[in-house]
Amino acid sequence: MNTENTHDWQHVQQVAVINLRRARRHLWTNVAAYLGLFLVEYFCAELGHSQVLRADAFNNLSGIFSTSLLMTGLYIAAKTDDDDMWGAPISPAEQHALGPRIQQSRFRFETIYTLIAGLVMVLIAGDIVYNATVVLVQRPVYRIQPGITVLGAGLSSLVLLGLWSSNHHWAKVLTNTALAAASRDSWTDALTSLVTVLTILGIAWLHASWIDGVASLILGGYILFTGIKIFRNSTLNLVDYFDPALEERYQMAIAHLPSVQSVVFLKAYYDGNLIMVSVTIAVDPEMTAATIYDLTGQINILMKQQFNVAATALMVVPISQL
Repeated sequence: MNTENTHDWQHVQQVAVINLRRARRHLWTNVAAYLGLFLVEYFCAELGHSQVLRADAFNNLSGIFSTSLLMTGLYIAAKTDDDDMWGAPISPAEQHALGPRIQQSRFRFETIYTLIAGLVMVLIAGDIVYNATVVLVQRPVYRIQPGITVLGAGLSSLVLLGLWSSNHHWAKVLTNTALAAASRDSWTDALTSLVTVLTILGIAWLHASWIDGVASLILGGYILFTGIKIFRNSTLNLVDYFDPALEERYQMAIAHLPSVQSVVFLKAYYDGNLIMVSVTIAVDPEMTAATIYDLTGQINILMKQQFNVAATALMVVPISQL
């Protein structure tokens, strides 16, 4: 790795680490909000005998677990200049040989903990579905107290809407996928709490307690779907899957540069939040080393500015060799 590339990587790493730490500090707000809402909704659900409100409370509990896991992943990803990888020692020779690759590997811990968070959501959803099924089968006799249950669900929806606004703002400012995921979660959680309010009002109006179990079952199914989706996306990121349509856009942008004869190979992948690209291009065999150096810088700038690619690893071959 030459001096110029090393300097570029150090700048990318410094910005990424600062943003990871800022994102982690912001996520403490999510933990506090979800914990408070879980306690309030669970208490109201017990007093008001509402299964759907209990399911909404456990939905917020899943938010605590998933946010805590994301924070752990961000913490590990933001560590620098350590001589170990999650307690496993790294030899000085290996640190020198791998260079920035060690830090890029640390960035993947964000994805690993997001995957675990998705698995936790699946387990919580399973508990909600089980309890809802028991209510529908056994049909216990109880009367929902609409006043206190609507109060709990209404408070949850208002707080979560405020949390969504904050998460959405900081996700754009920091260009952070963890905060973007938290933003989507808080938005759907706010809508879920709003639906819980409407469900409780519908039960009180129609005097049909079975609606409580059905709504809880639907909510549990939604949490299960979300957890599986997070688990799937994280797994795909870890095995270096990348959207082929987006890769094609990268390839077309590079191919349009006048000095590029053709794009021989292009592969993009995620390291945590960062998009990394490896590309091989064919150029005129008469092109000088200085011109190739300028072209390399041009491609790096293009990928950063147009597609927010953190780093582009470029290989150049003469067109006559193809």
